[in-house]
Amino acid sequence: MQPMNDSCPETLPDSPSSNGWPKRLNMVVLFFTCNLICYMDRINIAVTAPVIMKELGWNEAALGIILSSFFWGYTLLQIPGGWLADRYGGKKVLGAGVLWWSFFTMITPLAKTAGSMAVFRTLMGLGEGVNFPAIQSLSSRWIPAGERSRVMGFILSGISVGNILAFPLATWIMVAWGWPFVFYIFGLLGFFWLAFWPWCAANRPEEHSTIHPRELAYIRDNRPEIAPLEKIPWKLLLSNVHVWALVVNHFCVSWGFFMFLTWLPTYLVKAHGFSIKEMGLYAMLPYVAMVIGSNGAGWLADYCIRRTGKITSIRKIFHTISLVSASVFLILLAQADSKPGVILLITLALGMLSMTGSTTGPNALDIGPRYAGIIMGMQTTAGNIAGVIVPVVVGCMVSLYNRWDMIFYIAAGVLLFGAVVWNVFATGRQVLD
Repeated sequence: MQPMNDSCPETLPDSPSSNGWPKRLNMVVLFFTCNLICYMDRINIAVTAPVIMKELGWNEAALGIILSSFFWGYTLLQIPGGWLADRYGGKKVLGAGVLWWSFFTMITPLAKTAGSMAVFRTLMGLGEGVNFPAIQSLSSRWIPAGERSRVMGFILSGISVGNILAFPLATWIMVAWGWPFVFYIFGLLGFFWLAFWPWCAANRPEEHSTIHPRELAYIRDNRPEIAPLEKIPWKLLLSNVHVWALVVNHFCVSWGFFMFLTWLPTYLVKAHGFSIKEMGLYAMLPYVAMVIGSNGAGWLADYCIRRTGKITSIRKIFHTISLVSASVFLILLAQADSKPGVILLITLALGMLSMTGSTTGPNALDIGPRYAGIIMGMQTTAGNIAGVIVPVVVGCMVSLYNRWDMIFYIAAGVLLFGAVVWNVFATGRQVLD
């Protein structure tokens, strides 16, 4: 198979929409809802943290370690999960991951000490570790080239929708029944999702029993032929500068995102005096902006690529706008002192950061579709390293120095570094066959 050029056709064959609901959209909806549940289960500890800290007597440093512990397990299965999905198919890998993390979400309230909570969060992270690599691997086989930006933008916006739902819902559940029920109810959602997954999903469109022949032909005509992966070509991947540009930027973007994901509720309550109910309401607004930013950028990027044929240029322009503007809003946030100003700047920062769903999101499919799951595993491993570091850095800085402003300056610097690396080294060409 020959690498694809840094362009796409001026016109692609029409999507076979006249044959009913496309089966690939079933996959997209399942990926979206899987991400939604994944992040509801991930963020529940952050939303409930102010209440749990008070009840169990944890300080910010202890909470930082607990928030970090999720990423210890989450990191371990990123690359193995991508390899398993690329080698054997993502259907079983993703299904097993959802089953595992949903179970450990439900039993989390059994942990009554910081140590036991860290263990449960680590075990839950193991299950969620296969989520993104498996979805990326399946997407490389199901999603035509001309739909990648908007599909990945939509799939990743499931993260934001999960957060939008989690904040007010978890707050309401806490007030009504207590914080343990947040974990019980959120964990059940994964089992509900699993009721649909075995019957609606397939590793490849060629294996789907009811896909229309016209849709199958459309998918196959608009994606590179992907041979089964026998082994991981580590030398090829680790020596490729374009892969490293993607990995480094996933670290940088994750630094900014996980900073808010893990600490936003506590920051609003502790630093600016939001009540629990106010936190549950206002903390979801930045994630509404992320849904708009991720989907809007995805559709616009696909449109620009179709009109210009310049995948690399569009990826770089969108990514630069995203990271530079988010950095500016973080710097302003460090100096904000009013509740409306804080919410507005967080909303703008995360809204702009969400544009990376149209850049780093589909880039593994651009540069090496055969290795998409493994590359995503490398990306998310780097992102999880940020996820391990950020909660501890924030917890220690706040606990020892009572400095919230410094965490935003540091995050802005990390994002600007990512923008430089991306513009120098990233590409939208297929460079791995």
